[in-house]
This record gives sequence, C-alpha cells and structure tokens, in this order.
Amino acid sequence: MKSVDVGSMPFQGDHERLDRGAGEEADRDYFEETILAYFIGKLEAGLDVATYPQLRDMCKMFLEAIDGLAKVDGRYAAIDHLKPRLKGIPEVDAITRHAKEVYDATGRIYSMRVCITGPYTLSTLLLRPDEGQILELAEALTTIAEGSLQGTRYGGVEVLVVEEPILGVVDDARLDYRGGWYETLLEAWDRILYPASCRGILCGIHLHSTSNNIFWSIDRLNIIELGAEDPLFASEKTPNLLRVHDKALKASICVTDVDRLAAKAAQSIEPYSRLPGQEGLGRLWADITRGRADPAVLLEDRETISKRLSSIVERIGRENLPYAGPECGLKGFITLENALTLLKRCSEVVKAREE
Repeated sequence: MKSVDVGSMPFQGDHERLDRGAGEEADRDYFEETILAYFIGKLEAGLDVATYPQLRDMCKMFLEAIDGLAKVDGRYAAIDHLKPRLKGIPEVDAITRHAKEVYDATGRIYSMRVCITGPYTLSTLLLRPDEGQILELAEALTTIAEGSLQGTRYGGVEVLVVEEPILGVVDDARLDYRGGWYETLLEAWDRILYPASCRGILCGIHLHSTSNNIFWSIDRLNIIELGAEDPLFASEKTPNLLRVHDKALKASICVTDVDRLAAKAAQSIEPYSRLPGQEGLGRLWADITRGRADPAVLLEDRETISKRLSSIVERIGRENLPYAGPECGLKGFITLENALTLLKRCSEVVKAREE
C-alpha cells in the first residue's frame, strides 16, 4: 500500500501571476518555482506518490486549454470543433523539466499521480452540451493527458486519474439506461485512459458519489477513489464487486470537508462548544480567518486516521487497497503548513501499517 494525495493545496500567492505563468513566458519562472516548491513539499511530507500541485481551478485550467469554446456568462459555448491548445499539463511539464532538482531536493526518484478533469464534469459548464461535444472534449483531453505521461531517469507518472466529482452527485436521467449519454461517456473515458493503459500506467477515477454505478463498466479502470464515508467502504458486497470487475479502491483515510471538520471542532472545543446553535461554528470560523484560532484544529489526528485505515482494510481487504490518502484535495485547509501536516500524518500512518 502506497500513500497518495489528490492534488489541490492552499495557495496564498499571486493567483493571476500563477495563471499567466501557466501559458505565458513572462511569468513562467514564477509558475515553475511555485509548482516545484509545492511538489517537493509533498514528497518531503512522505508521500509515496504525489499529485502535481493543482493550484489553479480544476475546470477552468482544462477548458481554457481547448480551442473552439467561448465564455458566455460564466459558462462555455462550443462555437467550433473542440481541439486542444496544449499538448500537456503545464504543471507536469514544469516538474518534468526540473526532475533532477526534485531528485536533488528529496534524494529519491519520484512517482507522480496525474489528474485530469473529466468530460462529464467539464460538460456541466457547457451550454447545451451534446454527445458529439462530449467525444470532442474527450479527444482534446486525451491529447493533453497523453502529453503529460512523461518520465525521466529521476521520476515519472504512476497513475492517471480522471476526476468526475459531479458524477452521481446530481441525478442525471440521461445516464439511467444504456445507450446515448451512457455509452458516449464510457467511450470518452476509454479514449482518455487508453494511452496510459497501453504504457502500463494505472488508471483511476475520482468520485464524490457512487450513486450512479456506471464506473463499474469502465474497462480500462484500475483504481476507484471515493469519499471517506462512501457506502462502498461499508458494504459487505464491495470485495466481490471489486473481484468481478477487476478493480481496486484507494483507501480514503482522512476527511477533507473543512465545513464538517469545523462543525466537529466547534462542538468539542471551548469556548465554541458552550455557544448555542450555530453560533459556536460561526465564531470558530471568524476566529480562524482573523488569526485568533489555529486552523490546525481542522486536522484529523493520527489516531483517527489510523483507525479509519484499519477499519477499511478489515472490511475491504488489503489486497484491494493499493493506495491510501486523503479523500479529496486540501485547498480548504487555509495554510500550506496545515496541508503538509495532514499529508505527513497520512504517509506516516500508511508506512506504519506496511512495516
């Protein structure tokens, strides 16, 4: 079992400069230095497999890398055939260009998890998307993903994950039967995962809900990433489903929903726990944002993380759990120090389990 993260991290630098640096030479050094520092920080926290630091908006960074789209009132309209403007993810390109620097800083060859926002989630930002546009999105994303499956003597990509956090969260009648959107999505995911699968790179999907079970039908899929309290972790049927469909789960061993974590902290920490109703929660958030309370109160401790891992292993089976880590990204944890502390706790728990 290897420790892994999902991608996003708190960023308190210059967002506009970071966005520009992903595509423009003028701010390229700022972009690459930032990405490199965050990636090295993840590895130094002990992660076996680190995701490139996803500091930009997970949808915008891909939609704005595709030609044929025009922005309309915060959404995107297809005005021509969709084609990729980039042949790789800038964050991955930056890490690959500076792979020796990563090696020199950490003293080891790195393994990377590359995530790409999936066509279903991106389609929710398109005006009146149709099946043809889903496949065009998939083709563009395939080009971008394939260009990011890079490696050097100092490190490379171990896992490619299609992120579909919207799938199953809202009921979608278009996916209620085989045919139409259902088959189109399966074809789209297959196209994106094909280049990685052919290279022996593991293929995953990141979900926030398993209420729609279409993911079981993705042939090239190896790893399913879920929320820490997803019903699949509790179901006695899950080990058999994994065997029948030849898939595995990532063990999600810590909660990253900061609203839930704050609510729990407000109920257990004085003086917030003595305040009525939601007043304690509101006061806690106010104190955190104004620097009067330590945002570290949002972090789960090692004991909680360790117990969750043990429970998942007991129910699902160690053989079905090649990876373990936070359930989702850590953007909401206020400071980089907090996020790295949580990653260190996760990596230490996984390492202790494997020793």
